[in-house]
Amino acid sequence: MSRALPGSGRIPLPASPVVWDGYVRKTRRALVLVGLLWALAVAMLGFFSPFHLAHTLEDPALFIPALLFVVGVVGALAVGPEIGANFKHVMGYGYLKQTSAVHSSTIAPHRARRVTSAAVLGGLLLGCAAAAVIRIVSGDGLEALLLASLAVLLLIPARSMVRHARILWRQAQDERGLLAVLIDDGDHSVGRVVSVTSEKRWVDGMALFHVELEHVAGGREDVTRVRLLAYPVWAPAEGNEYDVWTDPQRPFDKDRTLIERRYVGQEFADFSSAPAPLDHEPSRIIAAGAAGAAGAAGGAGPVGADAGAGAGAARDPASSGTRGVDGRVAPPWMSRESKSVQAVPAARARRARRLLALPPLVIAALAVAGALLVPAMVDAVPWWTLAALVLYAVLTVVNACVYWQFMVRSRWAIRSGVSFGATESAVFVGFFAAGFCVLSTPSLVDGPVHGTAPWTPAHYLVGAALLGALLVFEWAFTSTAWALNHLNAEFAAPAEVVQEALTGHDPHGIDRLEARYGYRAGVLLCG
Repeated sequence: MSRALPGSGRIPLPASPVVWDGYVRKTRRALVLVGLLWALAVAMLGFFSPFHLAHTLEDPALFIPALLFVVGVVGALAVGPEIGANFKHVMGYGYLKQTSAVHSSTIAPHRARRVTSAAVLGGLLLGCAAAAVIRIVSGDGLEALLLASLAVLLLIPARSMVRHARILWRQAQDERGLLAVLIDDGDHSVGRVVSVTSEKRWVDGMALFHVELEHVAGGREDVTRVRLLAYPVWAPAEGNEYDVWTDPQRPFDKDRTLIERRYVGQEFADFSSAPAPLDHEPSRIIAAGAAGAAGAAGGAGPVGADAGAGAGAARDPASSGTRGVDGRVAPPWMSRESKSVQAVPAARARRARRLLALPPLVIAALAVAGALLVPAMVDAVPWWTLAALVLYAVLTVVNACVYWQFMVRSRWAIRSGVSFGATESAVFVGFFAAGFCVLSTPSLVDGPVHGTAPWTPAHYLVGAALLGALLVFEWAFTSTAWALNHLNAEFAAPAEVVQEALTGHDPHGIDRLEARYGYRAGVLLCG
């Protein structure tokens, strides 16, 4: 509860055990990927020297490693922010960062940067060591010594950051374990809201509220003021019930008090008529670009269970029944703006999922066919062009597999948080690499265009596969919301039940949701 108290520097981001496990997997994948991308980029310095860039464009044996260096750096910088975005959910809280007069967002705690730094430094260390070995093999002793010296210099900070990262992971796991202990062995009571005030501030598409909660602690009534996030359609109202667990040995220790909001069976307030704050403590929010961290509100575990993976369609504070001022007032898994979601026919829902998965499958088939036929049908194709085509084919197949997992509603994909965005971005990177190699290969472009070489099916397949990357890139912007809306389209479940399953402490809540309604939920719905 201490994180939810006014004046706290943190705000709670509660998640069910299944969702929390998904964020853990997402964070680990991002850490490994960032480390590998930095290692790839730096290892390429073993093939080309940044001190002799003038000769790089003249020799493909130098240009291809330089291209991979750029791809690795750009990819690592692009994936890096995802670590913090996921790790704040692993830790269960984030700080507020002001983005405008009334809008804010949650960011990872400052110390969570050590986790990202561990991945970056680890990748740089491995890359320097690999580049030094390559230089030694090629007989360039001076640059090998320089790279080896750099690896030695990175060893101490990398080791320190890895140690700090492990401590943060253990701390996050211990805090999750504390929640289980409180729920199993703590004193449980039902708290009720006696006062609600809206702060008229939006955070991650949700509204920020002050709530005075009356509950039992240490055998007597206690009133605690907390701050929480809620989608406006589920704005807290007087009389709402909360589950409260306290430590029997330390009933008044807010660090050992757990609050979890109930949704099912509750009546919610009309956010459009909620009063502005009067005597409540104003937000302490990180100014945009500031290095310090002084957020507002927070909670241990599921305190303020609306934070993080929100729950319902919302109304604008100025106009009931419309979308909110920031356009992000409903969670990604809501397929309607009304809480009364009706199931569509199963055949229609399955047809929509097949339609979404069809373009990536077709593009993958074209890419694989082109990569296989080019060496058999086209002469004088260098090895780096073949390697780029094979890499592009592999990336398109991985992307198609992710869409296939969505189409069949794979429980693993929904709970592990594998996203379309990551694989689609990889396809687009592969498109640039393969496209450049194809354009620089005369037998694939110049010959057929100028009539000195024949067109073959391999040419058409490769061209169609590369143009397909543009479709995949467009698909990334148009299909994600549609995909989530059709994931459970034929299985209507009350929004409050879904919300409790996504944010509640019960490890079996999502399993019961699926058993009762057929609705599959996991961290994929919270993205």
